[in-house]
Amino acid sequence: MTTLRNKQKWRPFFSGLGSLPGLLIFFLLILYPLAALLLQVGFPNVFNTPMSWKPSWQPLQQLFANPLNGQAIVNSLILGAGSAILATFLATLVAFARVRGGKKMGKIIDTAVWIVFFSPSYVIAQGWVSLMQEGGILSEWLNLPNGLTQWFFSKEGLVVVMALRYIPFIYFALVPSIQNIGLEYEQAGRLLGANAGYRLRRITLPLLLPALLAGASLAFAEGFGDFGMAAAITPQMHIPLITYQIYASLDQTPVNYPSAASLSLILIVIMGLAFYLQFHFLKTRSFATISTHSKEQTEIRNHHRGFSLVAFFILFLAFFLPIGSTIIQSLLKNYVTHLDAHSWTLVHYKSLFKPGGSGLQALLRTLVYALTNAFLTMILGLFLAYQMMFRRSKINQFINLLMIATIAVPGIVLAAGFIFAYNATWLIPLHFVIYGTPICLGMAYLAGSLPYAVRLQIGSMQQVSGNLATAAFSLGASNLRVIAQIVMPLVRTTTVSTFFMTMTGTMFELPASSLLYPPGSPPFPETIQQKFNAFEFARGSAMSILGLIIVLLLYMLGRWVESMLLRSSNSVGVE
Repeated sequence: MTTLRNKQKWRPFFSGLGSLPGLLIFFLLILYPLAALLLQVGFPNVFNTPMSWKPSWQPLQQLFANPLNGQAIVNSLILGAGSAILATFLATLVAFARVRGGKKMGKIIDTAVWIVFFSPSYVIAQGWVSLMQEGGILSEWLNLPNGLTQWFFSKEGLVVVMALRYIPFIYFALVPSIQNIGLEYEQAGRLLGANAGYRLRRITLPLLLPALLAGASLAFAEGFGDFGMAAAITPQMHIPLITYQIYASLDQTPVNYPSAASLSLILIVIMGLAFYLQFHFLKTRSFATISTHSKEQTEIRNHHRGFSLVAFFILFLAFFLPIGSTIIQSLLKNYVTHLDAHSWTLVHYKSLFKPGGSGLQALLRTLVYALTNAFLTMILGLFLAYQMMFRRSKINQFINLLMIATIAVPGIVLAAGFIFAYNATWLIPLHFVIYGTPICLGMAYLAGSLPYAVRLQIGSMQQVSGNLATAAFSLGASNLRVIAQIVMPLVRTTTVSTFFMTMTGTMFELPASSLLYPPGSPPFPETIQQKFNAFEFARGSAMSILGLIIVLLLYMLGRWVESMLLRSSNSVGVE
């Protein structure tokens, strides 16, 4: 009896020990880099030589000595809020067209929105610049007089472009919510004499408020912390944004570490406040719409052609217009060439496949990074999700909380944290200064993708009964055997989705690629940005289109593998 009690007493301790590998992973990839970054705010000399732990608030006090920092914060707030509001309106129209426009129309809209989602913001932004600049593609095509497109190079024009880019974040939240609103609510309003507009304003939209707020907060966070859009906008439009100011603080000589840390802190606080206000508001009222008497929206067979036409026009502006501009730019001899029969060439694409060329080397380099990151993210995501679902402990609860918080941290902030963390003087005696190496860049890629992978795997594993793992443990199975022979076969579709999602995301990941690449070995996203910054628009556009083609092929391959796995699972189930 005493032995049994002792075993029960020490069981939580040994369970916690099993969570230590997961804690170490998150410490090295997320907790330590963020802590090293924010440490600069109160201890600005901790990374100096000699190192000093003397506290000081001078970084925050001197932050606004540079007027660009204050302008960047205000501009980012205006553009983030404005684009979130406009994106919410546009995404609502597209989402209603998706749900009420018929199945075939819904598939087309879904595919177009996913393409917008996968397209990098800086490629979209550069496509708009090529289209709208003075003497650009639109001016040449329509023979427009000078100055007619200058409205685009303003805050109002940027709000429109950013809103079109962030439609998917709201769309993905709205579509299931619209489908889950029971028909009885609209039928009751119709019986009481309410017209369609009144029912939409007073019944449907109020019930969609949680999804609208969730999507709008994501769109605001994306707009406020989007480094890709800032990297394309700020150098050409001279509109300072907070993410670009963080990059500029780390790219100047000497490097202004305290300024980068202070701006990162402001960025995190504002984004955290936005999410907090959303959660606080939703707690004050109920929005339940699903009950035993609910009828799904899919029972409606009406084809709303008006909604569909509006949705196609919005998606045309969001993707096909800027990407079409990028394709045209990539086929021109140079960016000032007139659009005549002698202006077209494939030389920029041919140069990409030239052996030893910088474009081909950067592409191959990034493919290796993407493949490695996708494999590690898939394996570690599966392991960590398994630990959190079937090996519950306080350490795993802490990791889960840290992981959710990390999803809200912008990529530029996390990448900046790696500079501080792995270039520190206290790592010199340990021979662990890995900043400027492929290992550091690979770890940053992994840190950005792992939280999303774990959340996806947890969502899939919630459908797996814990009794399966318990029975296996009682028969002496190890953790690895349970994962390989029980959990993995049941969640393999999500695991494959995680692999391809990570690989496609790494192909165009810009913040870590810009700040952490090894000297002389820039990855593909940084090489594209360098071409645009050097006004080699045609070469940069050709690289962007090639990258998009590769991402689209990877996405199609992933969907094909998923469908094959689902078919094999269904056939096994039938047998």
